[in-house]
Amino acid sequence: MSQGDTVQVLRRLRELGAIVLDGESSVPPPPRGASDGTRRTAAPDAERTLSSGGESIPLGRDALQHMDSPPLYDPAELDEPVELAPDRKRRILDLYYRLEDLTYYELLGVSDQADKKQIKSAYYLLAPEFHPDTYFRKQLGSYKQKIEAVFTRITLAHDTLTSKQRRAEYDVYLEQTHKNRTMAALIEQTPRDIAMITSAVDATVRAAFAEPRDSIPSPGRYSERALVAPVDARAPAEAVAAVAPAPAVAPAQPLYERGAPGNGSPPPRPAAPEAPAVVHGSSAPNAPTARDRRETFARKLTGGLKRPPPASAASAASAASAASAASAPPPAPAPVAAAPPPPRIPIGTRSPESARAVEVLKARYDSARSEALRGQIARYADAARIALDRKDYAGATNAYRIAASLAPDDLELQKASAEVQRLAAAALAEGYLKQAQYEAQNGRWVEAALSYAKVCNGRPDDAAAHERVAYAVLQTGENTRRAVEFARRAVELMPASVEYRLTLALAYTAAGLTKSAVGELDRAAELAGSDARMRSLVAQAREQAKRTGKQV
Repeated sequence: MSQGDTVQVLRRLRELGAIVLDGESSVPPPPRGASDGTRRTAAPDAERTLSSGGESIPLGRDALQHMDSPPLYDPAELDEPVELAPDRKRRILDLYYRLEDLTYYELLGVSDQADKKQIKSAYYLLAPEFHPDTYFRKQLGSYKQKIEAVFTRITLAHDTLTSKQRRAEYDVYLEQTHKNRTMAALIEQTPRDIAMITSAVDATVRAAFAEPRDSIPSPGRYSERALVAPVDARAPAEAVAAVAPAPAVAPAQPLYERGAPGNGSPPPRPAAPEAPAVVHGSSAPNAPTARDRRETFARKLTGGLKRPPPASAASAASAASAASAASAPPPAPAPVAAAPPPPRIPIGTRSPESARAVEVLKARYDSARSEALRGQIARYADAARIALDRKDYAGATNAYRIAASLAPDDLELQKASAEVQRLAAAALAEGYLKQAQYEAQNGRWVEAALSYAKVCNGRPDDAAAHERVAYAVLQTGENTRRAVEFARRAVELMPASVEYRLTLALAYTAAGLTKSAVGELDRAAELAGSDARMRSLVAQAREQAKRTGKQV
């Protein structure tokens, strides 16, 4: 948030008793439903006493500067040897460096609904603290200029807010400033919104494809417990054998080889006495492994795999012989070598079925993600059109930029986004122009220069806006190179303008570029011709340049 908005929030929290300033006792919050007037009376007294010197400091909204927020001034300024108490030094520096952030209401410590009597009362409480007569015959050093600046602003706040017309103009200015900040912040947050939306889409799709066992405790379709059928103690021995581990002489085969020809069901296994049941988490040799689960998952994705039929009648006969042998009592152990296990796929490689399952899963994931993105694109495109109908260019710009970033190949959407951004930049520039004009009319040249520069951002070919930046910077007496830069741009855009060349000449003079200043004044005189008004302006510019100490 901006400094001013932050101060307002903190002041509101203080009125509600949520925060307490240093040196204050805890204040209970007003009862629920209390009026604003009741809340204001529940706040602490309007002034407190400094720890040194017994000086009284009014507690308006600006008093929040005495909190633990980082100071805007260099702490070394407190070491300047002047006839001021340390607390008074901090007070002056706090207020001086926040003058540009505080509204007139905040400066005086009154509500924007305060009447004329309340404003005057606040002014007479605060003004003596910064009146030059208060510091008569005191050594103030650099603090003298700061005290005068604060007092001037306090007086301007009083004169503005006690005049009905000037207060109305100031309220319009505050409203315009708020609109500009809101609009600029909304446009600037688009990149963050895009990243958040893309991440949300990916997270949603990943959650849709996550295995149920990763999200809920009950067994899912692809969980380990779902791969092994539960054993019913009352079932016949054949049913128990179907889910029991195979004998040691018949090593377990991969899951994708256990399906019976034609339907994928497991073949009957020889019944073994007291066959142990397989349970979830079992460490039995034939418990399903992670690779087995992946292969089963692959079969479900690809619709199940069918085992090819036996190659010959000999194979069938062999299978029948093995089945009849299984029904007989188990023979005594004999030194006969066990049949070699079938080859297993090396760890780290995929079977063809597994590779195909991965491709299918990836295709489904991409399809789901594309569908989710299409939904987001349609949502933000609709929101952009609605905002555009309301002439909410900032909202339309934000929504269109999000939609266009999610659909980079949609040329129509890209064109609409670019057009709305142009409209938003023009609207924002118009708002900043109104803000700058008010600031310039009231001699607030620092703010005016910044506001005019923002106008130039939205209107890069506006010569008048560039000249106004240069002029406002010259009034501040600082950063003359910046004034030269903007004045040059104004002359480039309108080379036949006498006024713009005079501003450039003054900028050259302030920057110490005397020869360049002389050249611009001469060209301005040529352009003025016989126009008495223009020739008068050129003469005034020459006189102003002389006063700066440079003969031009």
